[in-house]
Amino acid sequence: MNRIKLPTHKHPLYPTPWVRSCNGCYRENGCTKDGYRCYECKIFFHKKCAESSLEINHPSHSEHPLHLSIPEKFSESKNCKLCGETLIYMFYHCPLCKFVVDTSCIKNPPPDVIDHPKAHEHSLVHLKHYYHGTCDFCEKKYCSRYLYKCFQCQLKFHFECSNLPLEITYPFHPKHPLKFLTREEHHFSDGKCRICGNELGRRFYNCSICKFSVDVACVKNPPPLTILFSKAHDHQISLMPRIVSFNCDACGLAGDRSPYSCQQCDFMIHQSCIDLPEIININRHDHRLSRRPHLNPGSWVCGICHKKVDWSYGAYSCSICPNYAIHSNCAIRDDVWD
Repeated sequence: MNRIKLPTHKHPLYPTPWVRSCNGCYRENGCTKDGYRCYECKIFFHKKCAESSLEINHPSHSEHPLHLSIPEKFSESKNCKLCGETLIYMFYHCPLCKFVVDTSCIKNPPPDVIDHPKAHEHSLVHLKHYYHGTCDFCEKKYCSRYLYKCFQCQLKFHFECSNLPLEITYPFHPKHPLKFLTREEHHFSDGKCRICGNELGRRFYNCSICKFSVDVACVKNPPPLTILFSKAHDHQISLMPRIVSFNCDACGLAGDRSPYSCQQCDFMIHQSCIDLPEIININRHDHRLSRRPHLNPGSWVCGICHKKVDWSYGAYSCSICPNYAIHSNCAIRDDVWD
């Protein structure tokens, strides 16, 4: 598998077919094609963010060029001068003026006021200082780069949540619209998001006719409906947004909903297993390991957890040591990377 080393990150990055949340610009603006993933840090980058220029000119600080940096290399200021939030990863700074701005504000500066938000009946004002708490729409912590407040209702919203309507047409449930609910109990589903399987909070979208529920995170950042070129399979794979029991062909573990499947062959895979790396280096073995769609028939034991490896499912093996193999899920454990 091709890997690259970029100045924006300390570890090698691997290409991935889609990115839902970028650790470079902090934006969760829906799935975007093509990006990079760091398996050691378990983070993703948009392609453009990972390949950001080392020096730029920007109207927010027209006096001098801005240089790309990351917090561990720059400690004089920790807050973006435009949005006021703590700098988490990479940002641009002027070493002469101590001016710092995060990459999200470089690419998409926030509006000061949202006059007609879809998620609320009143205007919302951009807060330029960090506040602890949760978004009153999606119930998630203030991890978004932009926070807005209704001063009439004293409610706070992520920027992305402020533009979510109370009724939506969802690509994975086109039969009926989904309505935003704020119920304490889940009468219309099994209590989990149909797409990602996470437990639903008090606020979610729902079709009462079909008992289809989806959390706000999967509305904001839906996975792609189809993936044409993936590392996991040679054919196009499509998302099956339904409750279905299956064994993932990439890792051999069971799943209960929304896998990707191939219409040409009997192949099903977890969403999380789609971009497993093709070649890895781990600290438990001296040679590189390659991902295989299946192993040769025989009795295999995982070199990490020492449990049986089902040869009919995907795994990693060594081309030099013919009897060495590991489970796909063991290959991405935090404690096996160099």
